[in-house]
Amino acid sequence: SVTTAGASVRDSISIDVDSLPGRPQPQREKSRLEQVSDDWLPSLTWKQRVIGCLSCMAVGYTLSLGSFFRMTQLLAGNPGPFVLTATFGNIISLCGSCFLTGPTNQLHKMFHETRRIATGLYLGSLVLTLIVAFAAEGVPGQGIVLIVLMLVQYVAIAWYCLSYIPFARQAAKRIFNRMYSQVADDEM
Repeated sequence: SVTTAGASVRDSISIDVDSLPGRPQPQREKSRLEQVSDDWLPSLTWKQRVIGCLSCMAVGYTLSLGSFFRMTQLLAGNPGPFVLTATFGNIISLCGSCFLTGPTNQLHKMFHETRRIATGLYLGSLVLTLIVAFAAEGVPGQGIVLIVLMLVQYVAIAWYCLSYIPFARQAAKRIFNRMYSQVADDEM
């Protein structure tokens, strides 16, 4: 039936319809972490949450993209401006989604089975980027390592974001497989 087919599609793409805004939620006792996070973003309206999310994402993406104007400094051996601007831009962008779901719910969603690897790569590359930028100062090849870590950040966050769009990861895999096949065919 149509209802059964709709339910199976919904289940296969991991959309928790019951957690969408405006849906009544069953009451349960909140953990200490949830109580603290609720105090952090107290009863904002949906409109305020969307504005907060979009504002964080706009500021974060502006910082991240603006960091590429500091690429020459990075290659000249001064990674601080590039890395700080890009990494903090990425962190601010990520925090934007906390406005929509709340910090605790965001953490639960980030470490969901389908996002765990992308989240680990993303957070790990954020931390490693800062470590390499400031603890490995003056080490030969530091700039190249930082560029690779920044690429890992962007690929991981893209893969993470695609997990929220039904069938987007499958479409991305097909596109990359086609591109790889064309490149491999051209080389032969």
